[in-house]
This record gives sequence, structure tokens and C-alpha cells, in this order.
Amino acid sequence: MQNSAESCFHTRAVVAPDHILVATDLTDNDYLTPHVIAQAGASKAHVTLFHAILPTEAMPLEAGAIPYVDEAKLDRDARLMLLGIAQEIQAHGIPCAVSVQRGYAADAICAEIRRSGATRLIMATHGRRKLAQMALGSVANELLTYVEIPIFVVGPAAQGTPDHTAPRKILHPVSLEGDFLKSLYLAFDLAQIYGADLTLLHVLDVNPARTVTWAENSLAALIPPGMDLGFTVHTRLASGDVVEEVLNAAAETGADWIVLGVDGAFPFWTFRDTTAYKVLSGAACPVLTVRHEPRAGETAAAHAEDRSIAGILA
Repeated sequence: MQNSAESCFHTRAVVAPDHILVATDLTDNDYLTPHVIAQAGASKAHVTLFHAILPTEAMPLEAGAIPYVDEAKLDRDARLMLLGIAQEIQAHGIPCAVSVQRGYAADAICAEIRRSGATRLIMATHGRRKLAQMALGSVANELLTYVEIPIFVVGPAAQGTPDHTAPRKILHPVSLEGDFLKSLYLAFDLAQIYGADLTLLHVLDVNPARTVTWAENSLAALIPPGMDLGFTVHTRLASGDVVEEVLNAAAETGADWIVLGVDGAFPFWTFRDTTAYKVLSGAACPVLTVRHEPRAGETAAAHAEDRSIAGILA
């Protein structure tokens, strides 16, 4: 099996991150930490555990509470909790730092990504107890719009003890629109690295030109012929509500991960805002998202590669 550096797909998304940022509300470490250890160990990545504390004026107060917050104690308690989680990660030979910052969660996470140079973000979609200071459900929704690095999200339906932190089966919904090749490359490379079965799903829309035969041929054309990929690729067609069909396919294929391309350019396959969040929050497995919009600085050759491959779908 080829490693990610030798992959024939040359994905420009980060497949094997060298620095993972973990955004935590301090209640989610029991189900996030196994994924962090597995992914950081597989790619020999450095980890930063990050917690954002709301500005004092934005903190909700219970009825009758005195409007006083000991900011130093909040910072100290959060840092101590993060250091405890870091020790567990470090016990696996993984370098791990901690960071506590004040600010609104989405803004603070974006700033920490820039500061740390992280190439993957791991987070949950919501907190569970009063200690939580980050409304991670709405934050995950907001970050889909702004964060260019892949985001690995453990939603509420996937927050049990993870059985397969190294995926055996991956589901990738393919829009066949726009810059969909970016997430396709990521899905192929992940399947190659982990030796996982990959299912490519396309949900037919109401476009009369998109027949079943067209979709079947388009999906088949995405699989390099006569090449030993080191993993099995399946194709699957469905029609109906995109979110429902993605969740159904994930359940029926036993997917351990969903690789989800976030693309706001085409209304039917718009995985922004509530549509993306419905997938994140409804999936019984983690979801790895990647934005389809090209990153600044991509070369003309990379764009030419996309156009040449996309030509097979014309």
C-alpha cells in the first residue's frame, strides 16, 4: 500500500496532519481522546488541546446569582483539566500542549488555528454539563463556513466509546459538482492509508439531464482503471433528501467515518449551515469535513489537474 506522500491522487487537503488542534468544552474528552490518540499516533502529529472561555460579560448567570466571576480561577481550572487530558495523550508518546484563551468560541478557535498552524481540527458538536463554556453545536456549524483545514466532528449520535478509531469503512457523498474532487481525493487517500473500504454515494437531484445511467457512469469514471488501490471502492446511488440518504447509507454500509465535502456553490448539495449540521449531528459515526473552495495559493497546475479530471464527467 502506498503512503500518503506516494499517493497517486495527490490530495491537497491534509491527509496525515502534522499538528492537530482539539477544541474541547472540558466534558467531551472521554469520547474525543481515543480519536485524538489514534489520529495523532498514525501521522506522528503534535497535539494542542484548546479551550475557549467566554468573555465575562457574555456568561449566562443563573437566577439570583451574584454577577461576579473569578476569571483567574476559571483559567486555572480549565488549564488543570487540560493538563490532565494532555498527560493521557503524552503517555502514548504524542507531544501535547494546552492553550486556554478568552473569547467567543468560533473566533477563538479560528485564531488558534492561525497561531498554531494546525492542519486538522477535532471537536464535538455540543457540551453536556454546566461546566461547558462552548456552545459547540452552533460553533461547529459556524466553523464550516470559515475553517479551511479538515474538521473531524464527533456528533451526539457518535459519542459512545469509539469502536473503530481507525476506520474500516468510509462513506463519501459525491456531489459531482464544482470542486468536488478535493474531498474525493481526501476520501481516496484516507481509504488508502487505512486500507478501508470506500463507498462513493451520489444522491440524484431533479435535473432531468442527470439520469441513473449518467450518474453510474460518472461514479465509475472516478475510479482509476487497472490500478491496485489497496482498498475496495463501491458506488451507490440514491434519490430523495440528501441528509436522509447520507445517514441511511452510513447506517447500511456500517461506515466508521463519513468524509463530507462542504460546498456552498450548488444549492442541492450545499453542505453549509443547517444542512451540513444535520449530517454532523445525525450521523452515528464521526464526520470529517473539508471545504471545496480552493485555498489561496493553489497553483495553476493544480487547477488544470482538476479541470482535466473533471472533463471525464462532461
